[in-house]
Amino acid sequence: MKKLLFVVLSICLMVVSAQASSNEGLTTLSAWNNQSGSTLYIESIDPNSGLLTGTYINKASGYGCQNHPYPVTGWVYGTAITFTTNWKSSGESCNSITSWTGFYDKGKITTLWQLVINGSTSTSQILQGEDVFTRDAMEENKSLIIK
Repeated sequence: MKKLLFVVLSICLMVVSAQASSNEGLTTLSAWNNQSGSTLYIESIDPNSGLLTGTYINKASGYGCQNHPYPVTGWVYGTAITFTTNWKSSGESCNSITSWTGFYDKGKITTLWQLVINGSTSTSQILQGEDVFTRDAMEENKSLIIK
């Protein structure tokens, strides 16, 4: 009976551990690269409110405002995530805002994004697409330098 109880408890612990590890990793001071080579740096996630802060470095071809950190704010709620950047800095302005909304699962942040240009008056002027971000362990320390 003790062996059976031990086996059942062990299986339960493995299941709980597997579920927890599938959603671990969306942490502060982490870097996430998308398929275009752009990087989202998560600086903080408030444990109570879910407020996310960080920076985003654009490297997507065909878009301006590249290779410079832009501030990011957003929210994390369970596996749901949303974040936004205003493409304006002291050095350059792309006169636009981009928002990403999606979820975190199995080591990836999968999002849909929309970019709107200041002065737009029609939904046909809103660009949209998809990004999938994967964690980049090699870039994590850079998030401490970019400010």
